[in-house]
Amino acid sequence: EGVADMLLGRYPSAYGVRVKLEKPWAPVGLPLRSVSVEIERTRALFSGRMRTMDEEVSMDNATTGSRVWGTCKWLLAMVGVFGAYMLIQVMTMGLGSVVVGVAAALSTGDYESFVESPAFSNMVLGLSVVAQLVIIAVFWPRWRRMRPASFVSRREAVATSGVSFAKSLALLLVIGVAAQFFVGGVLGVVELFFPEAMAEYAELMEDTSVGVFAIVSALSIAVLAPINEEIVCRGVMLEYAMRAMSPGWNVADGARYRAVSARAFWIANTLQALAFGVLHMNLIQGSYAFALGVLEGWVFWRTGKLRYPIILHFALNISSYLVEPLYPVLSVVPTGLVIVFAAVMFALGIREFGRLWSSSDALDSIERPQDVAAVQGILPVEGEVGDRPTPPDGYLG
Repeated sequence: EGVADMLLGRYPSAYGVRVKLEKPWAPVGLPLRSVSVEIERTRALFSGRMRTMDEEVSMDNATTGSRVWGTCKWLLAMVGVFGAYMLIQVMTMGLGSVVVGVAAALSTGDYESFVESPAFSNMVLGLSVVAQLVIIAVFWPRWRRMRPASFVSRREAVATSGVSFAKSLALLLVIGVAAQFFVGGVLGVVELFFPEAMAEYAELMEDTSVGVFAIVSALSIAVLAPINEEIVCRGVMLEYAMRAMSPGWNVADGARYRAVSARAFWIANTLQALAFGVLHMNLIQGSYAFALGVLEGWVFWRTGKLRYPIILHFALNISSYLVEPLYPVLSVVPTGLVIVFAAVMFALGIREFGRLWSSSDALDSIERPQDVAAVQGILPVEGEVGDRPTPPDGYLG
């Protein structure tokens, strides 16, 4: 019934929808993969008196309402992903810290000393790694299930072919490192006007890990953070935002035939980047995370592959370890010159990457197989109910 309602709402030209289940029953909660749908049309389709499916159809109140609900539904799905991400963080790190802290207090009798000790910092780091691994374990399978019917799956099919991976890698490394030094220079200027906010930010970003925990910290920041954040934000959240901007997405067809304007993509990309910025729970870090999230979403969309924004994210994070060793050199160079040079390299890297992956940000619609079948006379017409031609296997997908 849901498939029939969806098709009749999307295509008012259909006067009947027949859903056939190849299997008579399936357990509740499991997808029915063996389903075929046939749309019966009137003779008017063949006489040219009706709009084709590729044209915009007039929407009544019910259709408009379904589109609004489609948009709200996927935006709520984004919120749900955001909440699940935060819940995993809170449950793992927050409750873990409390439990371990209380246990330490009971054994030593001095909770405050334990909280201020390196052991507590190392424990928090360990819990952070656990949270990252849990997020990957939860959302990676989800993304794998979503991807075949996703917009980015279609995007990958039309992305620029024959692009050198080595050149893409080099450009992403340049963009990431340049972004790190550009943001660092800008934050140096911000500190002049907002010293208290910058002091809080510096305390948040301070890494006091030593020994093996320093290695764990580096792996967490440079490897695990890019992987889990790209899966959640550029993978799952961006897909939900794209579905919100394209309310005609449906389970039967996925995004295989949907047209996507460049405007729709950039709205969806902005939404996921906003969520990415808020996830950092800090105004300063969240501000530049938002801007970088927009860039990483664009990289993902242009390439159709999640590994490219992960590489860019990795380059950005790992280059933070270059700031301190290079500080003696950078300190003798005017801050303005560092910012300008980094900005130029950043802009040039983005421009060259855009030229390398030059396909448009828009997606054209693809003609559905049932449209082709109707034009070829395969679908039945009015008056032929008792003697219908048998459709070839698989023509409706």
